[in-house]
Amino acid sequence: MTHPPVKVGMLGAGFILKSHATAVRAIPGTTLHMIADAALGRAKRAAASYGFAHAVGSIEEMAASDCDVVHILLPPAHHIPAARAMVKAGKHVFLEKPMGISSGDCALLCDEAESRGLSVGVNHNFLFGRRYEQLRAAIKAGEIGRIDVLAVDWLYDLPQLRFGPFDNWMLAAPANTLFEIAPHLIAFILDLAGRPRIGAAQASNMTRLPSGVTVPRHWRANGTAGPATIAATLSLTPGEGSRLLHVRGRGGSIAYDFGRDIGTLTKTASANPMLDAWQAARAAGTSQTRQAWRSLARQLRSTLTKQPDSAPFEASVFRSIRRFYENGVTDLDPRHAGRFAVDVIRTCEEIAQKAGMGETVARAPSPVLPRPRRAPDVLVVGGTGFIGRALVDALGKRGRSVRILSRNANAAAFQFADMSVEIMGGAHGDPDTARRALAGIDTVYHLAKCDGQRWQDYVDGDITPTRVLGEAARDAGIKRFIYTGTIDSYASDNPRTTINAETPVDPAIAGRNLYARSKAACEALLRELGLPLVIMRPAIVVGPGSPPAHLGVGRFSGETRVEYWGDGRNFIPLVGVADVAEALALAADAPGIDGQQFVLASPPLLTARDYVAVYESLSGVKVEQITRSPMRYWLADLGKEALKNAIRHPNRRTSTLHDWASKTHRAHYDASDAERLLGWHPVSSRQQMIDEVLAPMIAEWLD
Repeated sequence: MTHPPVKVGMLGAGFILKSHATAVRAIPGTTLHMIADAALGRAKRAAASYGFAHAVGSIEEMAASDCDVVHILLPPAHHIPAARAMVKAGKHVFLEKPMGISSGDCALLCDEAESRGLSVGVNHNFLFGRRYEQLRAAIKAGEIGRIDVLAVDWLYDLPQLRFGPFDNWMLAAPANTLFEIAPHLIAFILDLAGRPRIGAAQASNMTRLPSGVTVPRHWRANGTAGPATIAATLSLTPGEGSRLLHVRGRGGSIAYDFGRDIGTLTKTASANPMLDAWQAARAAGTSQTRQAWRSLARQLRSTLTKQPDSAPFEASVFRSIRRFYENGVTDLDPRHAGRFAVDVIRTCEEIAQKAGMGETVARAPSPVLPRPRRAPDVLVVGGTGFIGRALVDALGKRGRSVRILSRNANAAAFQFADMSVEIMGGAHGDPDTARRALAGIDTVYHLAKCDGQRWQDYVDGDITPTRVLGEAARDAGIKRFIYTGTIDSYASDNPRTTINAETPVDPAIAGRNLYARSKAACEALLRELGLPLVIMRPAIVVGPGSPPAHLGVGRFSGETRVEYWGDGRNFIPLVGVADVAEALALAADAPGIDGQQFVLASPPLLTARDYVAVYESLSGVKVEQITRSPMRYWLADLGKEALKNAIRHPNRRTSTLHDWASKTHRAHYDASDAERLLGWHPVSSRQQMIDEVLAPMIAEWLD
């Protein structure tokens, strides 16, 4: 007898939706029936991308639907209220971790679901890693004996602590950060050793956020679980990523890297101490080599067959969700059970309490919106970015009254709390928002950009919104429209070429990377609109607020390894962020520059190798430096793209040697026109670049 497919709904069209939607789409017997998001437009885009039959804009509409199961993918404070609404409507629920922010509320959800014969599943995805399940089976079978010590570490950078958005739920209170990350660790402890008793917990390395909230960057907890000693460590600072589980038993031990889904089981290999180290190392090496080849084969197969498990994290989510549905929704794996997740939350509460960090809160503090001293006459789009923040500061020092248009007004308000600016919420791609944002404005700065994997992503996220803003600015009769392009749009691979204000974008721009193409396309359409346009193309922008591991210098892997774009011996076009902001501010009032474009770069001061040497000297870090020719980069990329094109992958593209060669920036950059026509004076000496730009950047990063 054929059963009808399980109709799956999903609440929330944010970051994690892709992992859930692609997983469910690949599971036989399920269908993506409905997506709901408070922003209906985002729900509709998600429906089109992943194949949901319906898109709605409210929890109430989801509750009234005929979905059988609803995935709760909202911010954690909304998990339990939304799940309870679905349970009351007779639907099974599957929640992202953390299950909730109160163990009492989580337990109440379980009670309500059980009384109605419904399931509550929670996604602790790392418990379903392929290699973890193998090691787990070995532990459960007694292969390492009784567990003596279990330690689990999450030593992994959390960029939101530095870059925001600072109204994010996880940054709203010290305990919130713990609840966001620690369930991954606590779930391992519960699964292998049972409910722990926390003996002591410590929170340290505090940092104060622009929202006024002070949160720890380090957490450590220890205690017992039955006869085992347990320890959990969190470090959220920049550094080498390390997500490891160590289990020591009476007869062996396990080391599992859950970020990479690789692990080894080690036992005493020989009674002869002369041979034990050799035999143990050989066994571990053989195991890891086999895992490496099998992992590579699986990832290639998954990529070629368009499966949702081509990387370890996605594979763990897919395997978790597949297990939930394979068990028939009502017959839950113990790792999915709501009661298991309640114990995870109880343990998080215990750690926060022992560390003196209080309770979670439902939302970030509400910011006080800053107010301008007079009506704004300058609009900045993209003002919350690296260059944008410096520009707003430079304009303020010049006495200009600024309006900042931001998708997230609260986050922007935190950033500019100490400045006299106006914050307006909204997207510049919305015609009505663009018109309202331009009221009373005579100068527009457009610094916004987007990221994407397909050309259509840039059309939707960059080019189309730029057209909307440009048309609104033209209709409003603004006096000057200043657009920030990029030197990535130049053909910059020839050392005999000088790039200056007269240099057009790369004639072969169609074969360049998507970002360079998108920026060039935006420049072209703004010219077509007949605006009083000035185009600024900053070089490799560095300074406080930027990571030292800059992609313009080379391809960094963490902070201790860099692959140069070429040999790293040619001068690279650097410019300080404060200098870029000053040039942009000067462009507002400079006479006779409509229709012109400018390169913003300091004179040639440092090679890529010089830059890395400065970083090594000031940070005390030794960087492994690798020379790699554009040809080698291109051949590797060509092979990857050939496979993607062969299977008609949605993110396929054409790779060109010219694009890779242009990353070397071997051309000479001449910003003399900007200096002359704007009265601009960028950093012009090597020592000044080091002392005034690089040293503060590195010091801030290491703080």
